[in-house]
This record gives sequence, C-alpha cells and structure tokens, in this order.
Amino acid sequence: MTEIANRAKALIFMTARDCEMYVRQSLASLSRQTHDDLHVLFVDDCSEDDTGIIAAALLNDLFLNRHTFIRNDARWGKSRNVWEHLRPRTNMAEFIVILDGDDQVIIPTIIEQMSRCYADGQDVVWTNFITDGGGIGGNGALDPNLSPRRQGWKTSHLFSFRASLLDNVPEGYLRDSAGQWYMAACDIALALPILDQTRRYEFIPVNAHRYTATNPYSHHNLDPQSRGLNSTAQQRSAQEVFNKPPLPLTRPAKNATAARVLAPASVESRPLATAVGAGQAWQETASEILIAGYPTLLDAQSVAGRDPLTPMQIWALRRATFQRSETPNILHIGAPRSALVLASLISGLEAGLNCLCISPEQVADIEARFIASGQTDRISIIETEPTNVSFENVSAIFPDTRPIGEDVKFDLVVVDLKNTAYPAESALLALPALANNLSPRGFNLCVFAEDRAIEELAAKRWASVSTGLKFCLDAIGGSGLMVVGGR
Repeated sequence: MTEIANRAKALIFMTARDCEMYVRQSLASLSRQTHDDLHVLFVDDCSEDDTGIIAAALLNDLFLNRHTFIRNDARWGKSRNVWEHLRPRTNMAEFIVILDGDDQVIIPTIIEQMSRCYADGQDVVWTNFITDGGGIGGNGALDPNLSPRRQGWKTSHLFSFRASLLDNVPEGYLRDSAGQWYMAACDIALALPILDQTRRYEFIPVNAHRYTATNPYSHHNLDPQSRGLNSTAQQRSAQEVFNKPPLPLTRPAKNATAARVLAPASVESRPLATAVGAGQAWQETASEILIAGYPTLLDAQSVAGRDPLTPMQIWALRRATFQRSETPNILHIGAPRSALVLASLISGLEAGLNCLCISPEQVADIEARFIASGQTDRISIIETEPTNVSFENVSAIFPDTRPIGEDVKFDLVVVDLKNTAYPAESALLALPALANNLSPRGFNLCVFAEDRAIEELAAKRWASVSTGLKFCLDAIGGSGLMVVGGR
C-alpha cells in the first residue's frame, strides 16, 4: 500500500479489477479536473492483468502526494472495499466521489461544481451519464418529500456524498441476507443508506460520466440473461437492497434546498388547500416535480393530441412503470398520449416500450408523434390486425397479440382507449386477451376506457373469474382501472 495522508475537499474512490484497457483513460480524465483539491483512493481488487501496475505509475505521475494506492491479495468486491478501505478514511475529505477504474469523467469542471453544492449545504450530489455506445442514462432528481427507496434507481453515476454520512452506515447494509458482502449492485448498496439519512441533495442535469458498458468483465456482459445493464445477480441484489429498512432521516430538506432541486420556490410556500382546491394544488406540485425529473415530458405533452394526461395521471403511471423493475418491459395499446408519456418516463434507460397498432394509419400517426417529440430510442411499433375477441357474453375487436409471441412477458401494460376508434366494449377484453403476456413475477395493467361504467364493469367481471389479482378503480390519478398481479 502506498499512502500519502493529507486532507482534501474531495476524496475520489476508485476500484478496479482487470481493466488494463481502460484505467489509463480513467485516471487521465480525472487529472483534467479543474478542481485540484482532491485525493485519489485507488484499490486494485486483485487484478490478474496489469491494471495495478499501470495505475500505480499513473498515480505517481498525475497525482503526486495526492493519492493512496492499495492492492488486495484476494478479490473483495466494491462493498467490502468500501467498508475496509473507504470508511476508515472518511476524515480525509469533505465529500467522496465514486469513479470506477474503467469509466471516465467527461466534464472537466464537474467536481468543482459539486464542491460548490457542498459549500451551499448539500449532502449528496450526482449527475447523469452516457455509455461508451452513446446511450444516455436515466438519472434524475429525487423528490425530498418521499423516501429514496420508493423512487427507483436514479443516482448512479457520477455519485458523490458528504463523507461523514458513511460513518453512520452499518456493516450489514453492505452484506446480503446470508451475511456475504454484496458482489453485485454494490453502487445501490452504498447509495441508499447514504440517501436515507438526508434530503439535502442535488441532481446536476448534465452527462458528466462515461460508463464503459462494453467492458467484457462487467456483470451484464458475463450474464446472457442480463436485462440491459443489469445482470440477474444485480437485479436480485438490488431488490434485496431496496427492501432493507431505511436508516433514520437526520437531515431533512431545507425549504430552499427542496425548491432548488425540484421546482420553483412557490411549491414550498403554497398551501395545499388553496382557493383553487387541494386537487389543483396536487396537480401543480406533481407537474413541477415531474418536469424536473423528466424534461422530455413537455415535448411529449405538446404532441399528445386530445385530452392529454394530467400530472397526477402521469405520476400514477410513473409509479406503475417502475414498481416491478427498474428496466421494465412495457406494452401499450391505444391513444398515443399515454405512449408518449411512457417513452418520457423510460428515456435513457434500458427499458423497452412496445406499441401495438391495428392499422397502417395508427402506425404512421404514433410514429410521427414520437419523432415530433424527439423520442425514438428503445421504442418498438408493432403493426397487427384487429381480431374479434370474446369474453363471457361480450365480443368486440382487439389487437391480435400473436405477433408478440407468448414467450414475451410485460411488467406493465397500458390500454388507453380514450378518444380512439375502438368500441367501448373493447376495454372489457384487455385482461383476457393479454393474460398470456403478463409477467408471472407480477405486473400492472392500466386501463383507460371510454367511460367509468365500462371500467367498473371490467373490474367486476374480471374479479369473478380470476384469483390473486387486485382491482383499483380511479387509481390512475383519479381515473382508470388498475389491475395488480403479484405483491
């Protein structure tokens, strides 16, 4: 171990294993930062290639007297490295920045910007990222009024936090239910107990980090069952991490902080019960938070057509979208207004949106709206034929689902028949027609019928012939029917 003990504003925590192809670019990118009051803690996690040799030499060249180099004799994984190497050194810096040895920082001023955020009283600061293949990450702002464990994974790279917060994290939060150190989803295992403790955080909406998704040794590239950037081990560990009880909140948001992160200051000062009614106040609050977290929603709403979704309807769809998975597989049928919203919610993620259309005209219309809103990535438009479907004594047209295939399963299905050419009775066929494509792990089915009476009838009829499902009327922002399968 090589260590130079000096206190700095920023402690850059880097772990690396078998990434000799990338570590030069990673350290070089860090050396270009305009903020030079930093110390690099670099851990070579028992590499079998020349990662450690290259890193040690570059650290001496680029960060002379400003680095600590450690080589493990056995592979520990990031969680144990955090506990053994980072946690004992929290007194070395005001804040800590996490940078893997195969990734790069691509905005030279970003650590300087982070430092200003900490000087303003923030406790956690993060940015968005791009991949080396040009994909854009799905990070965004967090609502300080909600637990971060209820808002999905939005704080990955570039993640930083006030160093003293790590002192309060128990060892068990970095270990799994069997008591073993997490070897997957380690970034989540570190971030969530940090976020639990404070609501003084800030998302800087820039792509400041380049994630090397093509590294052949990354979890998602070693697992043929991976979903996007998440291997099955990462998905399993992430679910367990999210289910841990949150640590006590000791640093609640200040009014000014919450206002800067999420919305204009009027959100904090406006009472919920105003002259326009509490319902309108909730709509306005939801709108401001959603726009902060999903900026493309404005583009989506601008081309949504008739009767666009309200902010509270979008808020409910957001919850349904990510309730089952951080990278959900989604099926949409019907009005383009909700398809455009779904595209905004999953923008930059490895999630998939599949839109089933029953005519060339529908295909052309929804495709044009996606292009007009600037949303075309990871969207699949499937043209099929209308078919006659019967359920009990009801018979009406519904899209033929055979082009999808029974082996394809969806975490979320949205059937939006409001202001469409579908007969009103078509809504009654959504569940029986799509039953084979609903994920056995659990799913949400959201139905917007032409009127509430149809939604109420659907809930009664489906409940009479199904077991294990839950039916909620008016649960999509005060409208629609939500069917919940699984816990």
